[in-house]
Amino acid sequence: MKTTGRTTRRIISAAAVAAVALPAFVAMSAPANAASATTTKLLQSMAAEEKLAHDVYVTLGDIYGTRVFDNISASETTHLNRLRELMKTYGVTDPTSGDPVGKFDDPAVQKLYDQLVAKGKASLTAAAQVGVTVEKLDIADLDKALATKPAADITTVLKALRAGSVRHLAAFQRFA
Repeated sequence: MKTTGRTTRRIISAAAVAAVALPAFVAMSAPANAASATTTKLLQSMAAEEKLAHDVYVTLGDIYGTRVFDNISASETTHLNRLRELMKTYGVTDPTSGDPVGKFDDPAVQKLYDQLVAKGKASLTAAAQVGVTVEKLDIADLDKALATKPAADITTVLKALRAGSVRHLAAFQRFA
């Protein structure tokens, strides 16, 4: 009888430990700031857009060999990395991970990339105008994203990206 009582107490004790430990374990394995569907979509779309800008500028920079495309494509890399840090923080899958320059998982983004590069191949002036188009699109989309009032850390990054896009726009407008 004593063995049964001890076994029962051990089972109850183990169950109690599991009841306390399991939720803590699950919480440790989940991101600290699990993203809502809105945040996930926002971060993923912004990442795709930053990669689009980067890839367009790298491709046009390879064609024309101008510093403006090299400098701004490097800045777009920084923008994408900041978004990737946020995606990691919020446990959001990066839709651009592993995609080479000029390749996108989203068919609409792929089509836009192809159209922008085709337009930019016409001339250096057309390429600079593509830069203007991309930066205006970025600014408009960042304004929409900021209007959703995302978390403070996301807002800080989006504001920094917007400020960069304003500078990029001015550079392309001077160049065009």
